[in-house]
Amino acid sequence: MLSLILIVLTVLTVGITGANNASNTAGTVAGSKVTSYKYGILIFVAGLALGALLEGNKLAGAVQGRALLGALPTTSLEIVLGVTFAMVLIATAVSLPLPMTQAVYGASIGCGIFLGVPLNASGIVVVLASWVATPFLAAGAAFIISKILRRRSMNSVGGTIFVYGVLTIAASFYTAYCFGANTLGLVAGVVTSDLGWAAAITTAVAASAAGGILMGERVSRTVGEGMSNLGPPTAFASQFGGAFIAHIFTQGGIPVSISHAIVGGVAGGGLAKGVSALNRQAAVKLAVMWLATPIMSMGMAWLLQAASAI
Repeated sequence: MLSLILIVLTVLTVGITGANNASNTAGTVAGSKVTSYKYGILIFVAGLALGALLEGNKLAGAVQGRALLGALPTTSLEIVLGVTFAMVLIATAVSLPLPMTQAVYGASIGCGIFLGVPLNASGIVVVLASWVATPFLAAGAAFIISKILRRRSMNSVGGTIFVYGVLTIAASFYTAYCFGANTLGLVAGVVTSDLGWAAAITTAVAASAAGGILMGERVSRTVGEGMSNLGPPTAFASQFGGAFIAHIFTQGGIPVSISHAIVGGVAGGGLAKGVSALNRQAAVKLAVMWLATPIMSMGMAWLLQAASAI
């Protein structure tokens, strides 16, 4: 029997996640002045839908399989999504992009530990290592791409603006595609045992698109304007470098944060222009949020699971 609570929590969690992660597409493309935030959000919606439908299934067993060697009951899934929703809501309220992957993983492990579900230690280590590596790999890729592009010049200013505008829009679409494939695939995989894959991925796409359209612009400005002073070459390098790294992990079924990847890419692209291009204060805030998310999520889920058992 389907859980109405689980369906509602899925819609709310993915909806607010769509609003939060719209920053990774619209923030960079609009922050570089290639297009407006409005059109950046539309690019985000189109990309996430295609990514989720074509490759979302690669993350279907990322939690119950890679992290936990057993299934969680419906009540626990409700707790996982409830905690994730709360964490992403807090991050969105303070205009910071939060890695939902960490919230889902932390909450799932917290419930699993309380229930005595065996943990896949090797799988968890791989995911943790991937989280650490993602922003650095993305920064390195964006740094190299940005350096290469800055050495190449075009004959006209108009030609340069047009070419980089097209490339940045394409990279933004690619970023949204990776978000759909990795992050939405992860969430759909968590609830697919109750909802079924087709219903889970369709719900995830629709709710995330709605969240991005209705609430995505505010967080987008944090990435687009707060992390780095972006120009067209830097914007393209940041987007493509971050998305490419996330897409590589997706092929192995490893859930990584698109926020990690894109902010790492923005940092690498900014460093290619000089250290002064990077907003260190914003970077520190993001780092603190990322470190706190899995720990807080695990603790909250454990406590809620304990309370439900009373």
